[in-house]
Amino acid sequence: MTGKVRKAIHRLVDFVLLRLSKSISVDGLWIGAFCDGDQGEVVLRVQNALALIEAHDVKRYKRAIASFDRIWVSYLFGAVGQYVPELRRCQLDPEFVLSSPIETIASTIVHEATHARFINVGIPYTYENRHRVEKACIRQELVFAQRIPGADGLRRRINEKLLLDPDVWSRETSSTRFREAFAESDGGLPKWLRRRLFKAE
Repeated sequence: MTGKVRKAIHRLVDFVLLRLSKSISVDGLWIGAFCDGDQGEVVLRVQNALALIEAHDVKRYKRAIASFDRIWVSYLFGAVGQYVPELRRCQLDPEFVLSSPIETIASTIVHEATHARFINVGIPYTYENRHRVEKACIRQELVFAQRIPGADGLRRRINEKLLLDPDVWSRETSSTRFREAFAESDGGLPKWLRRRLFKAE
């Protein structure tokens, strides 16, 4: 399978899953979910996370609204969130959204909005500078968390992330984490399609 064909398949799958997603709009921002769990609950939790950001940090709320065309909750592999610059999309993992406190979801949205800001000002996201960019995004999470009363646990977890070894974000570690998570999860896709996509990587 050529790279062009693989990309075309990924775009088609992406389009279909978006159309099947349960969604709402918040301040013009599309929020949707495609997952095996309660999609309505997933969307509501993201909406509540955005409300928490707006209540305690209007600046970062406006940044998120301006940075994303969509916040889409669908299966990620080896990550809880990611920013897709070519689609102006923040993507969150449904298991993370359903199992995490609202303030943690909000902190992750702040993190991904910081990625968008760096991309918009021309700071590239490469494996050479990835750990520095990630640490900067984590520091923005901490600034946000310091504004939330009683969020001691969140602040502790963020400070622990700041101590992570740069190798956590290396090409080799990231690739291994993705492949292991992808192989272990059905991701809401048919097994034959998962196998096909996995072999194509």
